[in-house]
Amino acid sequence: MDSIRTVKQISQDCFGITTSAGSSFYIRTVYLKHISQDDLFVGRCLDEESVEDLTEAYGCFAAEKYACSYLESREQGRFMLTQKLLKKGYEKKYIEQALDYLEQRNYLDDFRFAEAWLRNRMIHHTEGRVKLLGELMMRGIDRYVAEKALDSFFSSFDETMLLEKVIDKYKRQGLSAEVKKKKLVSKGFCYKSILLKI
Repeated sequence: MDSIRTVKQISQDCFGITTSAGSSFYIRTVYLKHISQDDLFVGRCLDEESVEDLTEAYGCFAAEKYACSYLESREQGRFMLTQKLLKKGYEKKYIEQALDYLEQRNYLDDFRFAEAWLRNRMIHHTEGRVKLLGELMMRGIDRYVAEKALDSFFSSFDETMLLEKVIDKYKRQGLSAEVKKKKLVSKGFCYKSILLKI
């Protein structure tokens, strides 16, 4: 029967383990389902269920570490981060557990991502609420979370002023009223507001 040959504690809940069969696992104990941290000692016999538990915890920890490499550079939304990890070959069950853990630790947060995305979008695009809501939902952000982020965003930016800015731009371009209306609607501004300003 396989047994634990070496155990190295990396941090409070992370361990590097090698087995007598030559397998190596880097795990976070939160991902273990059948064995506990107290079971991680040299000489401990590993039945099939224990080896499978270590393998699953290893898969989750690997997905977590890769997710963190994305989160270190900028905020991520859960849906888009899941897609990136799937493309890298991580199994969905490992991704879900890893992202659940990162959400619980507040490393991953869709609301925070939505706020950051809106601020960055504002740098190069001037758009209305409807368009921005659609863009966030296309990125997998729940409607309630997206609406909440938009409320926060538009508490700092007056949508009417943004609309006026785009209208001024279109006036300088010499666009007709009809073309302006179509373009403004496609940019997600409220049709009633457009009619009041044109």
